[in-house]
Parts: sequence; structure tokens; C-alpha cells
Amino acid sequence: MTEPKLEPAQLLATRGILVAAVEAELKPRRTVRRVGIGALALGAIAAVVAAVVALPPSAGPADPSAEASTMLRTAAKAANDPTVADGQFLKLATTAAFLATTSLDGRPESTIGYLDARVRETFIPADDGARPIEMTTYVEPTVFFGAGAEAFAARDRKRAAEAATDAPRVVVAEPDATRPVEDLSLMPRDPRALLDYLVDFRYQAGSSDENVFAHVVDLLRSGTVKSDLRAALYEALALMPSVVITEQQTTLDDRRGTAIGLATADGASRQEIIVDPATGEFIGVRIVSVNGVGEIPAGTTLEYTALTASVVDRVAR
Repeated sequence: MTEPKLEPAQLLATRGILVAAVEAELKPRRTVRRVGIGALALGAIAAVVAAVVALPPSAGPADPSAEASTMLRTAAKAANDPTVADGQFLKLATTAAFLATTSLDGRPESTIGYLDARVRETFIPADDGARPIEMTTYVEPTVFFGAGAEAFAARDRKRAAEAATDAPRVVVAEPDATRPVEDLSLMPRDPRALLDYLVDFRYQAGSSDENVFAHVVDLLRSGTVKSDLRAALYEALALMPSVVITEQQTTLDDRRGTAIGLATADGASRQEIIVDPATGEFIGVRIVSVNGVGEIPAGTTLEYTALTASVVDRVAR
């Protein structure tokens, strides 16, 4: 795939109401820093599960890109939208976390960390003119790496608790000043044309493939992409030889799907989209450390988001 053109002939994508709110709230605090994300950094997102952040290596098919292509095309055919009637809400429940880290003595070898987690619920009214309502619940961390990580988490959580509120609030969507607003209705639905469209953007720093993958991730995780565009995005990814199946069966927020991944150019991490091939449901995304650092082992999930969409009659927990 060729490098993207630098002329701003087309509009870049917004991250969507949910993504903008998540990124604004989950930025690292003080000594917290991100590990090994590289050009695929998503902003701070990932799920609240105490289990298992170390991923077993998968055997890998003979032609992983061809298998990913087949799976994504199957998912595209199954993609559908929930129906939200007048007076109802589309509820987007996002369980999210990122790996907060610090170094005990300034050396990478002494890096420790924990998963900083929360649950966000966004209620989008059927009325397009009404603003979404959002609630956030902070979750006590349960996943730690290294001696001293629990004390580090306790200090961090105390600061967060002093500033946090989980009261419902109306979401005011602020455009990303660094990226022009994109009209999703004008994006091509033909997979090849859509891929060309995505390649032409310099969405963020990094290679053309990384830019395309990151662009697709941000669109999907907004939770508001209609099924026709979601299907086209799956099929556009299927045209990329660098996109491969990294796990046939993986669990994210208690739901099982197939992980479709792309490694960073430096090989330090990989970003994965989790999709249910039978239903076309976008389950979530995660970033996985390939090498590890300090007390953070290779195969650790650095951050991830799990998204569930449902239709409800009222705003409630």
C-alpha cells in the first residue's frame, strides 16, 4: 500500500461523541505514562476485567491475511443496526481501562503498573436534536504488575476520587480542533473506494496501514456508525494484506469474538479489533504489548475498550 497523500483534499474523521468524552477524561495523570503504544495510540481506553491480560500465542494459519479477509467479509454480511423508536435511547455501555505505569527509580527495568478502569454509559436519544446523557462509574483496580503497584494505584485512585463525579451529565460534543469534521454519509460504501479514501488521509503519525487501521478503529468504537458503513469498513480492512487474525477465539468483557490485528511499524505492540463473525457485532479494541517492559510482561493488554449497544426506554443504571 502506498503512503497517503499529504494534500488535505478530503476531511478527516471525528472520533465521535463517546470517543471524545473518553479521551478527554482518561488522559494519564502525573507519573502515569503509556507503554509501547507507538503510532497506534488510541487514547486511554480498555476494559474492566480482572482476568487476564496476558494473551497466549495463537498457532496462526498458513495464510493469516486470507483468513482475516474471509472472516471480515462474513461479518460484513451479518452487520445490522438496533432500532431506536421515538422516546427511546440507544445505550452505549463502554467498559474501559488503560495500563497506568511508573518507574520506581527512573529505569525501564523497574517499571510497574496497574489497569486503571471505569465503566461509561452513554444514552443517545432517538431525537437527533437532543443531546446524549452520560454516566461514569469508577472501578477499583484488580490487575497489578510488580511490587509497589497496589500502593501506586491507591495513590492514583485517591486523587481521581477527589475530582470525580458519577452524576449524569449532558454531553456537549466538541469538535477535534486538529481534524476537520467528516460527514460519514459521504464516505464510500464500496470497499475498494473506501480503502482508497482512508489511505488518502494522514490520520495520525505512522505508516499508511497504521493510519487506515487507526481511522477504522476510531469510527467503530464511536458506537454510532451505521451498519452499511460498518460493513464497508470490515471489507476495506479485508483488502489489507497486513491485517491478520491474531486469535480465533478471544474474550473481551465476557464476550467471545475473533481478534483482527495490525502490528506497529516498530513491532513493539499490536492493535486488535474484536469482532463477532456470526453477527457482525463490533465487540471492542485492544492494544497488546509484544515485548513487555520492567514488570509488565510480553503479551500484556496495554489498553482496550469493550462496547455494548442496546435500546432502552429511559436513562438509568
